Amino acid sequence: MLLSAVDRFLHKTQQQRAVTIRFFARRGLSKVPYLPIRVRLEVSPKETTTFWWSYVPSSLHSERGLLDYWGDDIGELRFLWRILEPDSCFIDVGAYHGIYTLVASRRIQKRGHIVAFEPSVREQRRLRLHLRINNISSVVLESYAVGAQNGESYLFTVLSGFTSMNSLRRPATQDPIRPVAVKTISLDEYLEAKRMERVDVLKLDTEGGELEVLRGARRKLEELRPMIICEVLDWVTGPWGYAARDIVSHLQSYDYRWFEFQPDGTLSLHEPRDTYPEVRNYLAVPLEKVNQVHERIQ
Repeated sequence: MLLSAVDRFLHKTQQQRAVTIRFFARRGLSKVPYLPIRVRLEVSPKETTTFWWSYVPSSLHSERGLLDYWGDDIGELRFLWRILEPDSCFIDVGAYHGIYTLVASRRIQKRGHIVAFEPSVREQRRLRLHLRINNISSVVLESYAVGAQNGESYLFTVLSGFTSMNSLRRPATQDPIRPVAVKTISLDEYLEAKRMERVDVLKLDTEGGELEVLRGARRKLEELRPMIICEVLDWVTGPWGYAARDIVSHLQSYDYRWFEFQPDGTLSLHEPRDTYPEVRNYLAVPLEKVNQVHERIQ
C-alpha cells in the first residue's frame, strides 16, 4: 500500500505534488495546539494585512500558500476591510477565536470601537491570546451570550470536533457536549447601557440563535441601521425550531436588502429562497445605505 501511494505521488505533476505536500504539512501542523504563525490576508489586489494566529487550521485551498488566510469567508473579510473606516464601530456577536475582530482592529486601529461577544470560556482564552500576540488592547471583549433578553441560560459547548458549533440550543452534532451556565443579554439593553449611538457593521454567527439576537435588537435596528453580516443556515437553525429563511424575511420587514459576498469582496444581489443548506454568510443592508455600499466597494 505504501509503495502504491509513493508511485501515485511520483506520477503527479510538480504542481500536484506541491499541493499534496502542503496538504499533509497543514494536516500535521494543525494537530499542534499552539503554533504561532504570521497570516497574510490580501484585502485588495494592491493591499495586504497580516496578523498573528496561534494555530494552523486544517483546511486547505490548493491555490493558497501555507501562511495565506485559509477560510472560505475571505470575501466577507475583504468586504469588511473595504467598508470600515478608521472611526467605525464594529460588533462581533459570536466572535469565536476572533478572525473578524482581528481584521476589523487592523482596519479601525484605535480611533473606532470594536466589541466582541464570546460566551465560551475556552474560546475567550484563545481570543484573548490572539488579541495579546497582536498587541491589540482596544477591543472590548464581553462574555455574554447575546439573545432576545437579559437573563441566564446554558451554552452547549462542543468539547471536540466541530467546536465552533457552541450554541444556546443543543447543536446537531454527534460530538461530545457539555452545558455551561452563561449570562444572556440583548443588544438593545447592552447598547443602551453603554450609551453606544453608532454601529456600522454587526456580524452574527450564533449557531442558530441569529433570529433571537435580532429580536433583542429591535429598537437599535430601527435607530442605528447597521449593516449585518449573518450566517443563514438551516442546519443550525433547526434545533431552534425555525427555518433559516425566517432570518432573511425578518430583516426584510425592517427594510433591509440582502446580498451575497464574492471572493474579491464585492457583492451581488441575493434572491431569497426557501432553503439554505450551505455554510455561508450573507449581507443585509438597510435600503437607504445600498447606494453608499456600492460606491465604497465597487
